[in-house]
Amino acid sequence: MSEFQLYADEFCEADQVDLVGFSCGDTKHGRYCTEWILGPDAMESVANYGTKVWLFRNATGQVVGYGSVGTVRWRWPLPNGDYASLLYIPMLGIDQRFQGQPPDAQWRYSRQIMDHLISEAHQLNHERKKPAEYLLLLVDQTNEAAVKLYERFDFELIPVVTRGPGLRVMKHRLR
Repeated sequence: MSEFQLYADEFCEADQVDLVGFSCGDTKHGRYCTEWILGPDAMESVANYGTKVWLFRNATGQVVGYGSVGTVRWRWPLPNGDYASLLYIPMLGIDQRFQGQPPDAQWRYSRQIMDHLISEAHQLNHERKKPAEYLLLLVDQTNEAAVKLYERFDFELIPVVTRGPGLRVMKHRLR
């Protein structure tokens, strides 16, 4: 076990106190990720859509980041297919103090969080009556670091499909 091992705890309202000072940074997407977990959006997603949200803590109990997996009702295949319930990563964020850490890529916090979310998506998919072929997420196309991270986990951009201002859809085949 490494000193950089993260531990996932399901997020609940009582965890809000542990998020004091949490910030994903001052960029547009960093502020959005921070607001999602600190404001009502995360708890509303849990309550209204059954989204699972985890806080990821290091060995000393500090919150390093968070991630979520749920479902979304979109047309599939995009953009004009029939409506379907799809597996989806609504949001994830890493506190700016821990972004790009640790230096050892094997233990990188972003990698551990993505491994956890993909594993949880597989588990959720096996519980579904009609398993999904893909796990989807949205990414700000100007956030090159996020696009590269997702590509390392075999997510690929769906050509010509956007949702909202500047957000691209990426898909990861669930095997």
